[in-house]
Amino acid sequence: MANKARLGLYLKNEEIKRQIKVAATRRGMTVTDYCARAIEERLIKDGERSAEGEDKDKVALLSRMDKLRQEIGPIGVSTAELVEEGRRR
Repeated sequence: MANKARLGLYLKNEEIKRQIKVAATRRGMTVTDYCARAIEERLIKDGERSAEGEDKDKVALLSRMDKLRQEIGPIGVSTAELVEEGRRR
């Protein structure tokens, strides 16, 4: 069995839990698979993850970091210095 990360999900009421079970059943999925897919889709929508794999996830993360850097302005360190530091690690 492959290692799996565990995540607890606490819901506000039983009605939401019932709706999730019904939705998962209609799609022939387990509740765990349904919730995992929904979370992954949201991560993709939010730009935290790419739909095409791990390398694309890194590109999506770097793209998001670039956007944040543009929003907050320069950080006082040149890009060349950051790249060199990254290579040393």
